[in-house]
Amino acid sequence: MEIITVAEPVSESELESIRKFLFRIIRREFGFGYIPEYHRDIINLEEYYLKPPRNTFLFASRGGRVIGTLGLRAYDREFEGLNYDPETTASLWRVFVHEDHRRLGVASRLAEIAEKEAASLGYQRIYLHTHKYVDGALEFWLSRGYRVTVDTGNELGTVHMEKPLTCNSNAITMIPEKNSEISHSLLRIQKV
Repeated sequence: MEIITVAEPVSESELESIRKFLFRIIRREFGFGYIPEYHRDIINLEEYYLKPPRNTFLFASRGGRVIGTLGLRAYDREFEGLNYDPETTASLWRVFVHEDHRRLGVASRLAEIAEKEAASLGYQRIYLHTHKYVDGALEFWLSRGYRVTVDTGNELGTVHMEKPLTCNSNAITMIPEKNSEISHSLLRIQKV
C-alpha cells in the first residue's frame, strides 16, 4: 500500500494540482465553481499561505495525487460579528479530503500538524468555519475539541468554531508512529 505524505507545496506543479483538487471538491460539495470573493486565496496560494511567515499550506498525497488539503493563516476578520486578534488567532481554511480517502486519518493528521504548527508560531487559538450540510464535517471538528461559537442558520449551514491551543516546543519535530501509513515532511521554507 502506498504511503500518504503530508508536506508544504514547493513547486508550481504542486500548487496547480492543489488548485485543481480544491475546485473539483468545492464543486462537488457545494455545487458551484470559482467565485472571486470566496476563492481568491486558492488562486493566490503563495500570497495567502506560503509567503507570510506565520501561515502555511499543507497537502496530503498518495501516489503523487493530491488527496487532502489544509491552509493555516492568521485570522483576517472576514466574518461580520467575529473579532479575533490576528496576532493570537490562527484560522484553518480549505480543509478537504477526497471522498475515496476519508476515514483513513488524513484530515486528523492534517489538523494535528496544523494545530502544533500554530502553537509553535505563538497562536493561542484556532478559528474555523464549517458547514453542517457537509457530511461528517461538524462532527469531525467537535471530536477534535472545537466548540461552536456562532451558528449562522444560513442556507449553507455555516457554523463558526474555535479551539484554544497549548504551546508545544516540539510542535513539528514529531515522528509518525511506526505503524502509521501517514508520514509528513513539513518543509521549513524561508519566508520573507
